[in-house]
Order: sequence, then C-alpha cells, then structure tokens
Amino acid sequence: MNAKKLSKNEVLEKINELFSKKPSPLEIKKIRKLAASKNIKLGDLRKKFCKKCLMYFISSNHEIRIKKHFKIVRCKNCSYVSRWKLG
Repeated sequence: MNAKKLSKNEVLEKINELFSKKPSPLEIKKIRKLAASKNIKLGDLRKKFCKKCLMYFISSNHEIRIKKHFKIVRCKNCSYVSRWKLG
C-alpha cells in the first residue's frame, strides 16, 4: 500500500473500510500513518482505540466511567487512561 499514489478520498475510503471490521494494532498503526501522510483528521475514530498499545476497543478490553464532565476510558491491556471532555 503506497500512500503517495493514493488520493485523499481513496485514503478516507480505506480508513473507513479498515475500521468497519475489527482492526489489529498493526493495522491501526498503518491507518494513523496514512491519515498523517494525507493530513486527514481521524475525528471520532481516534476514540475507538488505545493511544498507547493501539488495541481496538471492544466491550471486554476497556472500561468507561463518566466523572465530572469527562468520559474516562481505561484500556485493560496496558492500563492507559484516556479522558475525553463531554459536551
């Protein structure tokens, strides 16, 4: 997969296609690199995986807490904590 030869729209389609199934950490690493090469913001897709170990979140490998206007997501694989401001 050569990012130089793909257009921005083709890269967006590829990113959405890979996120439609459960991507592996290696695939997520490739997605992030592709998005960065074409200056594409992942937006809400970045909340679907751990920033540290790049594990795709499914119901069994993370826990979510809501506390003082923050959504707190803890990865059970590496114990990394992400905090997202609500509203």
